[in-house]
Amino acid sequence: MSTPTPLDWSLLQAFVAVMRTGSLSAAAIELKLTQPTVGRQIRALEDRVGEALFDRTPQGLRPTDRALALLDHAAGLEQAAQALGVAMAGRLDSPTGTVRITTSEPFGVERLPELLQPFMEANPGITIEMLPSSRIENLLRRDADIAIRFSRPEQPDLVGRQVGSVEYGCFASETYLARHGVPETLADLARHRMVGFDRDGFGRRASERMRLPVEAWRFVYRSDSMIGQHAAVRAGLGIGIMQARIGARSGLRRLVAAEFAPKDAVWLVAHADVRQGRRFRAVYDHLAAVLPAEFAAR
Repeated sequence: MSTPTPLDWSLLQAFVAVMRTGSLSAAAIELKLTQPTVGRQIRALEDRVGEALFDRTPQGLRPTDRALALLDHAAGLEQAAQALGVAMAGRLDSPTGTVRITTSEPFGVERLPELLQPFMEANPGITIEMLPSSRIENLLRRDADIAIRFSRPEQPDLVGRQVGSVEYGCFASETYLARHGVPETLADLARHRMVGFDRDGFGRRASERMRLPVEAWRFVYRSDSMIGQHAAVRAGLGIGIMQARIGARSGLRRLVAAEFAPKDAVWLVAHADVRQGRRFRAVYDHLAAVLPAEFAAR
């Protein structure tokens, strides 16, 4: 067997940037390159793969199925490279102390540990406290040091940046659909069994923002734990709302996608004073490096 030719890392950087931004020109700006250079890198990668990764349309570049299949692998390599850069920047006097992060329960439990692992290996003196909560913790009172929020921060004296977006959808298990039928429209959900929030105001506010007619729905299972809701949907108790990528990973079927596919911006937020501390700044910078690939458009 012949040894595969090493892949030029710059080709993967260009690929991820185009997937993230949607065009050669925007990717060139992000990478601080010229548009022809990025175009040549994409064509070189396509030659290496053996097929086109983007369909050229009047509306711009549309990723092919092969490109979508490669994105997770390429984004993972980008995350590792960014984490390595952050770790190398603090090679001799790595910071120490505790940093408290708050974010949504599903992301905080299922994805955040994996994203933090390279950073924590390189910074053994840092301890992370993770507060999984759908509530918007008050950073001004220092309930947390850093927040990953799925809505734009409104409080004054906070600094933050948008790091991507998430799409939501309606999902159900095949077991539930076999027993109760498949809703064809959003209005049909009023005749189905639903899983949703209990007493937490976050769920109600989110439903209002997404313009969901929840007052007409029959909730057979309520929980303010989003992971609890997801478990109930997977068990076939009813239909629930969740992040589209979580629903897809869970093997659930997405419903009424033509009518319901709202998106929320994802923000990395901290108090302005917090970012002056070395350990807080180190964690913030690492998250700022890895989150854009995590929340890139799929």
